[in-house]
Amino acid sequence: MKRILFVFVLMTALFSACEFVEFDENGQQVTEGQSNLMLKSGSLAGGVIHVQKDVNTSITIMSINANNPVTEVAWTIEGQNYTGLSITHKFASLGNVTVAVSAKFQNNTTENKDFTLKVVKDMSPYDPIKIFVGTPTRIATGKWAGYDRWPVTILLSKERLANKTAYGYSGSFNDDTPAVWFAGVKVPTGDTNFIIENNLPVSVTNDVGKYIAVKRELIARDYDMAVGEFEKSDGTGIFMWGDWSGSAYVKAVENVGIIKFSMKSNGSIVPLGDGYIPVTDLAPGTAGDGGEGIFRTELSNGKFIAYFKLSSDFVNLTPFVQIKNQETGVWGTPVALLSVPNFPKYGKIELLEEQALNKIVSLRFGNTISTKIVDYAQMAKSLHFNSTFNEVRCTAIKQ
Repeated sequence: MKRILFVFVLMTALFSACEFVEFDENGQQVTEGQSNLMLKSGSLAGGVIHVQKDVNTSITIMSINANNPVTEVAWTIEGQNYTGLSITHKFASLGNVTVAVSAKFQNNTTENKDFTLKVVKDMSPYDPIKIFVGTPTRIATGKWAGYDRWPVTILLSKERLANKTAYGYSGSFNDDTPAVWFAGVKVPTGDTNFIIENNLPVSVTNDVGKYIAVKRELIARDYDMAVGEFEKSDGTGIFMWGDWSGSAYVKAVENVGIIKFSMKSNGSIVPLGDGYIPVTDLAPGTAGDGGEGIFRTELSNGKFIAYFKLSSDFVNLTPFVQIKNQETGVWGTPVALLSVPNFPKYGKIELLEEQALNKIVSLRFGNTISTKIVDYAQMAKSLHFNSTFNEVRCTAIKQ
């Protein structure tokens, strides 16, 4: 018997199984040096474009001067040659890869430019931040006598960083004056290669590891922190924060680099980002694993049902959803959402299985169907938001 699998791709991912290529005018951009060229592709974090290995990736070149656009482009990437302003390439190498561009402008001038993209192994559809809590120790003396101090291991996905060797963190870990941040503490070398095994953080020596680990002993209160990389391998120079967009621990409207969470007196960790919603307030279905609540789905009785958390109660809106066709890449006509009993802030769409299977590549939703204005601010709170194309990624395939 065949089974249906719905694949939800995080904002940093580029393509569904159909490998359809599209650019959004607000896509990620990088210019280098004094170049007149601008490259657009992938996911931008820390000034570096990240793309995924072994996935057809769309890349385009533009002029920084709208009055003198690029008219011709020749590319060389990993020994392969292409022509055209926008091309598709499947990266085969990990790490830094040079994209060599030879461009001609409308005024017949030319420029040759090398861009560097960072190729990573996997762009996971899950929260890039995981927190594990150990057995506490009771504080015996001093100001915090009688309090428990909990050993906490915070794992952070290397996919959001440039894979350098000098990782670091800063944060409000001063219990006496939380407003004073520790600045630029280097992560020990032994804590830079972690995996999750049997639901526990494990350091590995025979693998590059997927996570770096920040280890602290914390009392019960709220914490803010940033994790990133040092400019130099010895842990000196500029300290650049990572981009943790889409995480349940991040408030995107404030700063995508600041991780926020609360340590409770019972040892539990509560994310304080805008992607976290208590389980009791979540609509049916599943999505992600970090308290994701903006976009949820379920397959029930031959139907694919998608739930969208709106910016206001359903009764105050006329919300809609649009679906991008997997084969054509064209956005469909806005469809009115239905209300969800007992969940006033949610709207839903119900499709027959055959309407969803091999038909959906991504979705977007908004508050007022008559204006068709998409609520990008609300969508951006989802783990599955793709900031490159301003859409929620969702693909249905049969296995």
